[in-house]
Amino acid sequence: MASGVGGIAFLREHEAVAPVAWSWWMLISDSARVVAEAAKNGNGFVVAPVMRNLMTHAVAMAWLVDGGDAAVQAVDAYSDDQLLKLITNAKRAGWDVEGDEVEVKVRAAVDERTAHPDLEVVRLTNEIRNTVDHMAAFGEQEGYLPYRHLSSYSHTTRATAQLYLHPTRAGGWELRNKPRESGLNDVIWTAVCLIQAGRILDSILGEQLLAEELDQATAHVGVSGDIVPRRRPRRGAAN
Repeated sequence: MASGVGGIAFLREHEAVAPVAWSWWMLISDSARVVAEAAKNGNGFVVAPVMRNLMTHAVAMAWLVDGGDAAVQAVDAYSDDQLLKLITNAKRAGWDVEGDEVEVKVRAAVDERTAHPDLEVVRLTNEIRNTVDHMAAFGEQEGYLPYRHLSSYSHTTRATAQLYLHPTRAGGWELRNKPRESGLNDVIWTAVCLIQAGRILDSILGEQLLAEELDQATAHVGVSGDIVPRRRPRRGAAN
């Protein structure tokens, strides 16, 4: 049986995660397009934050489908925590947000979760707070390495400080108006993440509409085997 969401048919057992999965799939698809176009124009490192976001959301899609409705609730819980932090920052900055309706609603939701905690939702919420733990839970330790590397291009580091510079033989710097090129790494990882997310989305559709195109893309990239992130057995979990 399949359930229609926005004209797209999803398997009924996945209807709880279908809207979020679709939104993340579209974000990944659009992000991949931005990265590919930027890399083609020699600006791969400029969109490093987009690439990092793409990588985490590809794993998050696997996490979402694996966790089901509890994962959807965990997204809400984590989002509420982040919103309360933003409101706190706004108050410290002198903004007049006291008694805001959004804050009242969010605090009520947080208080309800605290009073009646769902342990699975709590576990999943904690899991998505930390990228390295989140990716490791789905066997993506190797995938975390390029994510960590791209962090250097997302913060105020030597990587960005020298991105538009070229060392001279005299020990100085030549100023440039184009960044250092990232090569094919971004393009390859973008393709891998897009394939991963596509496989996950296809697995919850009423019909596997993407399978043939994904098979072709996988063969073209030259990757073999099952590259979809899958949760590793938890310590102490029953066999």
